[in-house]
Amino acid sequence: MLGKLIKNEIKHSARYTMAIYGAAFAAMAVTGISLLMDSGWLGAISCGVLYVVGFAAVVVTLVSVIKNFYDTLYSRQGYLTLTLPVKGSSLLLSKIIVSFIWIVASMVVMGLTLFMIFIYGKERSGGTLESMWEIVSVSGILDMLPSKLAIVKFLVVVVILVVATILTYVGYVFFTVTLANTRLLQSHPKFYGGVIFFGIMTIVNAIGNKLTEVLPLTINVSSENVYFSFTQMGYESDVLFSYGIGGTLFSGLVAIGLLFATGYIIENKVNIK
Repeated sequence: MLGKLIKNEIKHSARYTMAIYGAAFAAMAVTGISLLMDSGWLGAISCGVLYVVGFAAVVVTLVSVIKNFYDTLYSRQGYLTLTLPVKGSSLLLSKIIVSFIWIVASMVVMGLTLFMIFIYGKERSGGTLESMWEIVSVSGILDMLPSKLAIVKFLVVVVILVVATILTYVGYVFFTVTLANTRLLQSHPKFYGGVIFFGIMTIVNAIGNKLTEVLPLTINVSSENVYFSFTQMGYESDVLFSYGIGGTLFSGLVAIGLLFATGYIIENKVNIK
């Protein structure tokens, strides 16, 4: 049943995202054509479009997550959705998974557009990726990079932090929209939703910053390893890069709690207009 819910959720939410993703890939194709045709004006226009649609892909996706969640649960369609023979927790889980998929997809699209702009700039300036690699090698930058094992460990941690960040956004949004559509707050859901969302962000960030000061948890990247420490960022002498993750992890834990609360409200307190 969960698989069917996810499939239907993807089909329903795709209408909000596929248009902007299609525009991004079309702009990338035009940029590639401009390089083959050596057309400066076409390339300049397509790169400008790439800048816009690349960042718009993320923004549109984040907004569509909110709209899709509201439309399928708290608008007229909610009458049909909540009468399905499935638990509210299953509905919520399918929406969480699909939201993750679309947000990650939007980040990939934005990364591809920026990479295409980079390639276009290097080709128009006469440079190549091979020549850049030679410059990096000769300048000694490669000697400053961490070992391959350290880079792999760092990328794993980055993926975990990205997942935590996405989870935080989804948790805040789903809880906010759900709480704002209970009977007590339903008279002005947008107003109360905004107050709840920014209130949660302010409180959680304040607590997270305080926790970071009292009990700092930092990920450190040295030339040979990636490790955690309970010190301020950059305290160790061999550190090439450090990042305080206490606030991010705390926000992620709060988001998980809010998602459980969202599931409870959907099953017991939700009020459809």
